[in-house]
Amino acid sequence: MTSFHKTKKSAAVLKHEILNQYISPFASKTGLWSQGHRVAVIDGYAGPGRYEDGKEGSGAMLLRKAHQAAAMNSPRQVELHFVEKEAAFAARLREVVVAEGVGLTCTINQGEISQHLPKLLDAAKAIPLFTYLDPCGLIIPLDEVASIFVDRPGGQGAPATEVLINLTAHLRRFGGMLNSPNPVEASLKRIDGVCGGEWWRDAWLEKCPSQDPSDDEKTAAELAVVEGYAARLRERAGGAGTWIIDVRPRADRKPLYYLIFATRNVNGMVVFGESASLGLKAWRKYHAELAAEDTLFGADGAWEEAWKDQEKVLDRQWIDTLAERLTGELAKGEPFSILQRPAEVLGDLAGVVRGTHFRKAIDKVRNEGKTTTDPKGVNDLWSLKLMPA
Repeated sequence: MTSFHKTKKSAAVLKHEILNQYISPFASKTGLWSQGHRVAVIDGYAGPGRYEDGKEGSGAMLLRKAHQAAAMNSPRQVELHFVEKEAAFAARLREVVVAEGVGLTCTINQGEISQHLPKLLDAAKAIPLFTYLDPCGLIIPLDEVASIFVDRPGGQGAPATEVLINLTAHLRRFGGMLNSPNPVEASLKRIDGVCGGEWWRDAWLEKCPSQDPSDDEKTAAELAVVEGYAARLRERAGGAGTWIIDVRPRADRKPLYYLIFATRNVNGMVVFGESASLGLKAWRKYHAELAAEDTLFGADGAWEEAWKDQEKVLDRQWIDTLAERLTGELAKGEPFSILQRPAEVLGDLAGVVRGTHFRKAIDKVRNEGKTTTDPKGVNDLWSLKLMPA
């Protein structure tokens, strides 16, 4: 047993907050039309449910979200399927479920996710399904991840199918073997399985051709493999949209791992973007508090006011940037929606900004006389047609 689950680390703050923000709208929206308003969630590497210091792991969080869904005015029945390889963690998870899962439908499956995935997919075949795959090491092969989509129907009216994956940055260690005079072929074959073929080797070597690559080259190689993985998952899943987020211990550090979100529904992409933005906000707050510990700012709580001020600065910068990009698109003289031009409008702000920033940016452009479109009262800003003035 490792010490990984003793206390929540910085990188876990982001992925858990994204999950925390996303599960409720997923259950609410997809469960509206499902039979019995049922929704399934698979947590394929569940861990003990709570960290040793009592903070929520993914298990306790999902139990809380399932209770919240059941208490809605129009209740949703969120069925939770936990899988955990380590017997000791699975035992602790059972204790958490017994204490916090009263009235919920839960299963606890001890063993490898590969072993249990087929039966869990069968159990959820007729209802919306969200699968969370967050291993401490390498993830299951791409063939098995793709089966989550392939083995479930797609198209209009089919139950939603979505996956959030932690594609670990251990890729860097294995990728380094490609430049070694004595690579461990068994390890490389393991990554071949994870990535769905040997293609990743060429992708890595294109960015890291030498035996002594720079950190920038290794980061570029890592990202090339992640992007290639996402592209192959999209293809295997029948055209699913994917979203990549790099997860860092601090903004100035290299990624520890990458999150890949996959969905067949454009609304899933929109809601995930909102969740990612709120997750990043929580991550920044966590680091502001951490930096203030053992300082005068930490003692009197002044760090939080300083953090809020910094958030206001970021908000203004993002709104100004969005307004500038919207103005550029409006200058082309044709109506458009953000959903039709995400690269031009969002660009590097994808997953960083959210609806509140869009609304204020549109208001700013309207006040400047560049558009006649009023966003007031509009919920779906992504699909809102912006009319040139």
